[in-house]
Amino acid sequence: MKRYIIKGFLGVLAMAAVFQSCKKNDPDQWLKDNIEIVGKLPVPVSLSVVAPQTANVQPGSAVNLDLRYWSEAEIEQVVFRDSVGTNAKRVFLTAPYQKAYSAVTRTDSLRTVYQVPAGLAASTKIIIEAEVQNKNGLKKSITTTLSVQ
Repeated sequence: MKRYIIKGFLGVLAMAAVFQSCKKNDPDQWLKDNIEIVGKLPVPVSLSVVAPQTANVQPGSAVNLDLRYWSEAEIEQVVFRDSVGTNAKRVFLTAPYQKAYSAVTRTDSLRTVYQVPAGLAASTKIIIEAEVQNKNGLKKSITTTLSVQ
C-alpha cells in the first residue's frame, strides 16, 4: 500500500512538473518588436500656378508657383525639382523652412518663381515637384505639370 501511495505521489509530482514546464508564453509581437516610430509625415496640400497665369507657359517665361503644406513634425526644408520632357529630374531650388502660416487655409505657404527654359518645342511637358522634408527624415512630394505653348 505504501508503495502505491509513493508511486501516486511521484506521479502527481511528475504531472505538476509537466504542467509547469508547459506554461503559456506571450504571443509573438514581431511588429511591435521590430518597428521604430520616427515621427509624422509632412503633408503637401497643393502646388499650383498663381493666377492670372496658367499651366500653359511660353518658353523662356517666368512662372509663379504657390506651394501649400503643413506638418505636425518640425519641417527642415522644401526642395523643388523639374523634369523637362523626358529629361531626368534636377533640383532648381532648396528653400529652408520659414513660417508662413495662413489662418484661412490652415497651411504654410511658399511662393517661388520658376524660369521656363528657352528654346523648348510646343507641347513639351514640364513636371514640377515640391518635396517637403521634415527634420525627422520623413518627406513627401507633390507635383504639377506645365505645358509649353
